Amino acid sequence: MFGGIRYEQAVYGSFPFWSRGYAILAASGGCLPSWRDAMKRACGRFGEPPAGVDRFRSVFALPADRSTWMVVQVDSLGCDDQGRPGALAFHALFVSSWSYRLAGASPLAFRPAFRNDWTADDQDASLPKGRFRPKSGGREEAAIDPRVGPIVAALSRNRRVVVQTREPADELLGSIWRRLPGRTRRGASVASWAFGNANGFDFVALPRLGSLTLDGTELVLASEPSAGA
Repeated sequence: MFGGIRYEQAVYGSFPFWSRGYAILAASGGCLPSWRDAMKRACGRFGEPPAGVDRFRSVFALPADRSTWMVVQVDSLGCDDQGRPGALAFHALFVSSWSYRLAGASPLAFRPAFRNDWTADDQDASLPKGRFRPKSGGREEAAIDPRVGPIVAALSRNRRVVVQTREPADELLGSIWRRLPGRTRRGASVASWAFGNANGFDFVALPRLGSLTLDGTELVLASEPSAGA
């Protein structure tokens, strides 16, 4: 992997140790202002956790510009500094399109590079430029989720997919991405869990579908298969 994949990084969120609301906590020196702006827009469009959602961690990926992808881990923090529930932290890694391709164009491959232990000491810090070796896609499943085939077929035809899940769909996403053609993976924006689709993800899993605006062309899977199905 040519010594690993290099990335710039930034952190955005609403943290219990400050009173800024949602803002950039820290970034690496090479993180361009335009990337930070793209990150803030994408995070603002992620949506707010609905009532009843437990603590979670998910990932999403989409282009930051024509030659750069941002891969973002989302962590629920519980409450913000005012005691309001639903606070989120976003850790974004910015990589070239070529590096994203080397990582299999899968946001799950970037998990070794993410952090979730942000503290007041990180406020306005200069984060280091990073380098990591992508996590492998894992072994083939003994039993394939019945949703995988229809989703792969839809994405391969440039059709957006919306899936309702009770928790982040990392396992489902991994199964899909292992079977997608490389060309489709490299161009598809994706979220393993979000609370809306204002970002226009090509694949997105959500806990609820009621607030979505759909145009009728999407593949919508509104329930999870029962155990043993």
